[in-house]
Amino acid sequence: MIVFDPSEHSPARSQGVLSQLVAPRPIAMISTANDDGVLNVAPFSYYMPVTGAPMLVAVSMGLRESDGKPKHTFENAMRTGDFVINVTTEALREHIETAAIEFPAHVSEAEATGWTAQPSVQVSAPTIVESPAHLECRVHKVVDLGHEALKFSEVTLVIAEVVCVTMDETICSTEFRVDPRSLGLIGRMGFPWFTAATPASMFELPRYTYTEYAAQQGGKRG
Repeated sequence: MIVFDPSEHSPARSQGVLSQLVAPRPIAMISTANDDGVLNVAPFSYYMPVTGAPMLVAVSMGLRESDGKPKHTFENAMRTGDFVINVTTEALREHIETAAIEFPAHVSEAEATGWTAQPSVQVSAPTIVESPAHLECRVHKVVDLGHEALKFSEVTLVIAEVVCVTMDETICSTEFRVDPRSLGLIGRMGFPWFTAATPASMFELPRYTYTEYAAQQGGKRG
């Protein structure tokens, strides 16, 4: 057995182990705008749903590797109080890593990726048209974590309330049931790997209450 003790390793290596084992991870392709109106788009895969009422999600945002300053996404979201999570699917696959490049603040990732922005329904941040689903978010709570000035440690957990969800009719029914086979989600594995949720890779499993499970097991024993 291989034993990994985080206290004996660097934050970078510890994060690398987490990234390889906590996977596949959904990718929040977050769009914001700076004070000059320049569209910023960046992928975040330390991202999770939290609860349904209020409808919350959480995103872990670290610092820029190039200069150790807060990411443009974080700066924009803190200034405006909102952002949009564009669900990362096959439609965005080709340019996920392009959007991850640390472009200068005056350069829009949308120019490099060819993605199209449009106004959102309830928040000031724009939506990326090419994604089939969007979570319009308002910042709910910000929690500073990690150790200050220690690379791969200092992060901020941004908890946001989803105030509006827009979805393409090709992936969602009028009863708000999303078809995962049509969605085409892309997940993040350990660097540099990704995975695609294709119909061929999916499988269904039934879910039972304990009473149903116990009755089935009793029938098998009989």
